[in-house]
Parts: sequence; structure tokens; C-alpha cells
Amino acid sequence: MKVTRVLRIVYAVAVVAAFLAAPSMFSRAWADDNSRDFVREIRLFDTVANYVRMSYVTEVDPQELIHDAIRGMLSGLDVYTVFLEADDFRLIINETEGSFGGLGIEIAVTPEDQTLTVMNVLEGTPAERVGLRARDKIVEIDGESTKGITTREALLKMRGEAGTDVEVGIARKGYADKLDFKITREVIHVDSVPYYFMAADDVGYIRVAAFSCDEERSTSKDAEKALAELKKAGMKKLIVDLRGNPGGPLDEAVALAGLFLKKGSLVVYTGGRAGRWEQRKYFVEDEPKYGKEPFVVLVDGSSASASEVFTGALKDHKRAVVMGEKTYGKASVQTLIPLTAAADAGPGPGLKITIAYYYSPDGHLIDGEGIEPVVDLEAEEVPLVVGKLFVLGYFRMYAEAYHDAHGGSALADFEGDATAFEKFVAWVEERGFDFYPEGYAETLPDNGREFYVAAIEKEREAAMTILTREVIREAAGDAEAYTYWRRHDPWVASAVEELS
Repeated sequence: MKVTRVLRIVYAVAVVAAFLAAPSMFSRAWADDNSRDFVREIRLFDTVANYVRMSYVTEVDPQELIHDAIRGMLSGLDVYTVFLEADDFRLIINETEGSFGGLGIEIAVTPEDQTLTVMNVLEGTPAERVGLRARDKIVEIDGESTKGITTREALLKMRGEAGTDVEVGIARKGYADKLDFKITREVIHVDSVPYYFMAADDVGYIRVAAFSCDEERSTSKDAEKALAELKKAGMKKLIVDLRGNPGGPLDEAVALAGLFLKKGSLVVYTGGRAGRWEQRKYFVEDEPKYGKEPFVVLVDGSSASASEVFTGALKDHKRAVVMGEKTYGKASVQTLIPLTAAADAGPGPGLKITIAYYYSPDGHLIDGEGIEPVVDLEAEEVPLVVGKLFVLGYFRMYAEAYHDAHGGSALADFEGDATAFEKFVAWVEERGFDFYPEGYAETLPDNGREFYVAAIEKEREAAMTILTREVIREAAGDAEAYTYWRRHDPWVASAVEELS
């Protein structure tokens, strides 16, 4: 059962006391006043904790109390210092390392039917080899129904140790019965540089979606390969797109910066409380392979952590033009501490704790402040009607239906159809799209159809761009769809213009 926040904090101190009893960084320095005060408060807590254990009206679950207590203790610190249960801790380690035991599928709960759906199957993965397809509905995982499941819950169920099996039940269009697949998990390598292409005659574009590193691949190495191919294609200028990049290992941000900055350049330094994190500087160790090409770094309010380190270094050294929005301002160093001693068996929970802050070469504290772009760009607002159609899945559903009807000629047929937009609008109407809040449409003439048609007609260009992207995705895959999307991106166009 739950107890009050006071009790949670009380039990948190008990956990700290347990840590103090072990040989650790905490047990080496009891001489200062702060440590003596800490011990005194722990003794006070111990007294209260025993009263709770012996006298509280009902028996309490020790694990639940202690885990809640730890969260209560950490809640007064920054938002990045958190206690993680075993499943969450394992997931964050997998994501940080850039690899995990999985199936090789991208999934989502589709809004039109609230079912767990395979959105994409990665090439060369276990899922592809057994025959899973995009649009398959995952109705069971290891014999349990997925009704009401969240995407995160499904990920936790399907990820696991490489070499272990997971069974999924699939509902597939055209098949009356459920299809069962037994799939052996493998290490899935995260593609942190998923897309690159020539955005103009001599301007290359590279998307860095995150920073990651494992035994076989890394962001900096993948970027280097992409850059080499772009150079062969005639690249003399470059756009590096870090929008929405949440960060990752610091070493990879330093390595990527090293492709562009002079040998010996300071990339970032850390400032912490004590020990090796008190101040640590990171320099470029080798001569740059792309030290002269002009380039733009695109960032937005979701660019964080390692992406801010990279951006700050390139900006301070005046090596690139930073364009877009002010970055998120999350530039602190966290370390992951496994707490396996707290688990009875198997992988235990863990602690993610902030131990230092990042500073750009010019001494700018990134955390909380972010990186200001040199050229401000305004985020393109998605028109209300287009946004609602997108969120409810209408563009994707129409593209799927269109591809089913036209097969291999779908893209050519769509691009050659002058009435494609009108057909889409009619298809949406046939399916009872509700643009207005429930009950409001009844107060309008013809249930508001005239106003809705006028609104979607006004946003024809935006709607057709998204619709075309989805048709391309069905016909030619994610890479071609992304290339089309970014070639129609106002920010990419602004970056090309900046480099011209």
C-alpha cells in the first residue's frame, strides 16, 4: 500500500543508510560536519522507521515502501536523477548502448482501432526472416492479449536477452485465423544516422537522429561513411540535422565534432563536484576529414544533451552556422549505477544520477540555457485540420488502401492523378471524419461540411505533401519517404539558401 510522502522520504534515508554501510564513496569521509549531520538524521529516521514497521495500522510491503522512498528522496533533485525499476533500467542501458535484444520492428498503437501495429520491419532482422510485415496487428505476446497495451509496455515484453524466444500472435488482412510466429531475439543495431542525400547540387544532407555506440557501430563511424558517399556524389557543402536528437554518449559527440574541427580544438568540458568529474576537458585528437566544407547545423527545442555539446562546439569555434530554435538545455552528465545487490535474483533496479554539467568551449553552461542559433527559424505550424487528420491516421490509412488497390503502379498512378486531393477528401468524408467537437457540428449547416471542406481546401498544399509522403512510404519505403519530406522542408530550404 502507499504511504505519505513523509514516510517515503523516511524510508529513503534507510536505503541511504544501507549504502553507507557498504564500502563506497559515502563511507570514506565522515569527518566533516555535513557527514555527521547526515548520520544524526539517519538515526532519527531509523527510530521513526521502526515505529512504522511495528505500529502502523496495517502491514506494509517493504519493497514498495523503499522504492517509493527512494523516488521521494530524489524528487527534490534535478529531473534527470531517477530511480529505475529493473525493466526500466535494462531498457535505458540498451538504448544508451545503441543495441538491444529485439525483433527488428517499429510498433505503435494506431489511433483508428487502438491496436498494437507493426509500422515497419527492419531489413536483415529476425522479424523480417520469419515473415512479419508492416501493418500486421500484434494481438498476442507470449500468449497474452495486447488489448489495451501501451507501446512502451509492448517494447518491454518483446525486448530481452539475445538468443531468447518470444511468441507473437498476428492478425493480418486477408487471413481469417491468427498467425503465430516464434522469433528468436537478436542484438538490433540502432541506426543513429538513418538518412542522407543530396539536398541540392552540391549540398549534402545528413540526419543524426541520436548518438549511440556499440561493439560494431557508432554514430561517428556511420556519419563518416555517409559523408564519404555524399562527397562522391558531389558534396561541397553540408547540412547536419539534429532536430529532435535527444543525445547519447558524450564520446560520440566529441568524435563527430572531430570530423570537422582542427586537431587540438576543445570540444567540451565538464564541471562536477569532486573526483574525475571536477573538471574534464575533451579535445579533438586527429586532423579533421571535413575541415573546410561550409555547413549548417539544424537544431530545435528538442535537441538535447550530446547534440547540444556538438552544436556548442561548432558554434563557439565558428565552424558552422547554427540555424533553427534554441536547444533544449539538457547538458548534464549522468551515470548509471546498477543496484543488483537490492534484487533477490536477476537484473535489479538502478540509479541514474547527475554528476556534472557540460560547458561549451567558450565557457557557456548549456544546462538550463541551451544553445542559441545564429539564424532563428520559426517552427512550421501544422494547420489544425491537417494535424487532426494526421493524428487520427487518415493519411496513412488512405495510402495503405491506395497501395492495396493499385499495387506496383501506386506511386505513378497517384502522382499522375490531377484529382488525387479531391478523392482523398471524399474518402475521408465517407469514413465519418469529425472535424468539430462532439455535438458542435449539429449546430452548423449541413453538419459543418461546408466549413470543413473550405478548411481542408485552404490547406491543400500541406495536406498533399503529407499524403504524398505516405504513398511514397507504402510504395518505396521509409528512406524515399523521408527524402521527399525533407526536400519539402522549409528549414532545409533555408539551410540550402544559407549555403548558396
